[in-house]
Formats: sequence, C-alpha cells, structure tokens
Amino acid sequence: MLKIAIRSMCSQVKSTKTPIPVFGIEGRYVSALYSAAIKLKQIDEVEKHIRGLQKELVKPKVIEFLETSMISATEKAKLLKGVGETTGMPSAAVNFLVVIAENGRLKSLRRIIRMFLAVMVAHRNEALCEVITAKPLDEGSRKALIDALKKFVKGKNIQLTEKVDPEILGGVIVGVEDKHIDLSIARKIQMYTDIIKQSV
Repeated sequence: MLKIAIRSMCSQVKSTKTPIPVFGIEGRYVSALYSAAIKLKQIDEVEKHIRGLQKELVKPKVIEFLETSMISATEKAKLLKGVGETTGMPSAAVNFLVVIAENGRLKSLRRIIRMFLAVMVAHRNEALCEVITAKPLDEGSRKALIDALKKFVKGKNIQLTEKVDPEILGGVIVGVEDKHIDLSIARKIQMYTDIIKQSV
C-alpha cells in the first residue's frame, strides 16, 4: 500500500533523487514529495507551505488531531485535503498530506517535515549557520564573518541566523551545520575557572 501510494504521488514518473540521502519510511515520503514538487514545478511553493504547516504542528489541538484514533484515517485525509486546498497549498503538498493520512503516518509528520526541509537546504546548496554574540553584529563584522564561513563550508551559500545573548559577555559562538565553535568570553572564563579548581 505504501509503495502504491507513493508511486501515485509521483504520477508513476521516474523519481528525482534528493540532493542528500534520506532513509527509512520517512525518507520514502520525503523523496516522493520532492520528486512530485520538482516534476510539477512547485518546489518553492511546496517548501513555503510545508514551513507554514510545521509552525501549526506545535499547537495542542493540531497534535491531538494528528494522534487521535477517534477519527479514521480516511476522514483525516478528507479533512487535510480540504484544509490544504482552502489555504492554497500546491497539489504536490495536498497529495502528500492525503497519502500520509491514508497510511496512518500522521504521528511521523513532524519528523518527515524536518527531513524534507533538510533536503531543501541541500537543494539550494545552503549551509545553515547560527551566530550568537553579546551585542548585535554591525555590517562590517557580519560581512567578515560570512566571508570566513564561506571558506569553511566550501562554496555553499550561507544561511545565517543571528542571536544576541548578553550572558556570553563577548566573543562569539558559531554553529555551522553539525559543528559548534564556542569562542565566547564566558566559555574562556569557565575554562580558566576549571583549571584553577583542578590546581587547588
């Protein structure tokens, strides 16, 4: 049933490979959604609506709807199709939600969405970077940081998120994809404190 449903999402056309490997049952749904969105030239709109949906999935009533067994899979699929069409979702996204619901996989929807959005980061050849500073970055500092990060990620486009946390006192904390670099003054103070404690 799963293979048939996913194949129908892609309209029985050869799948477009995702730019990064995806695994498991969630990966099959992600691959099918990506293929259908590419084929129908809806990839940007699909991502936009999927990101919007992700924000809704933290609401208690939405979580209750996804997880309840009091509503049948068929009814959930009908409701989601109606909501998707009413809100202007592209057909690839609507079909994706219907297939997920019909196959009883709504409890996995949040994980599937996170995986799809990771695929989209790779699709745009982006590197997700987060920087935490004690004060907001000025333009010169931001440009210098982005230039340094570009060398680090080897040609990928930088998608930078900036956060301000006065508690780090100074310096910077940088997260680049799966790497974490803490160059904050607060971290240095903690290191020196630990060294002093060990020597006493």
